[in-house]
Amino acid sequence: MNKLLIFSLFLALAPQIAKCQTYKAPTSTNKIFLGTVKGISYTYQNGVITVKNNGQYNIGTLRISAESTADKELYGVALFEDGLDKGQTQKTTVYFTRGLDNDKEIPLKEIDAKKLVLWIDKATRAQ
Repeated sequence: MNKLLIFSLFLALAPQIAKCQTYKAPTSTNKIFLGTVKGISYTYQNGVITVKNNGQYNIGTLRISAESTADKELYGVALFEDGLDKGQTQKTTVYFTRGLDNDKEIPLKEIDAKKLVLWIDKATRAQ
């Protein structure tokens, strides 16, 4: 009976758990890019991206992009221009805008974090 209760509870909570942001895996076939981002992990919470470099390389530049599945004009970007050394963790704010050629920042309260799709858009190795 307990197993049935736990399973029913899991089924009831599954839709709530599934309503969170999505992290897209790299789609590039470039072996250097894939080797560069291998070991990099990141999370989004309340407008902040936290990145941990568990990879084999120091990172020179890292850009993480975000789009919304609900608002096709919404675009977000987080830049780590100073790089990340191996083993280092850094945080930065995501800058959200709406539409092409629009540099007006969208307030965080207007962003539905559960509808965001995030991915590593650019990564370079440090020299």
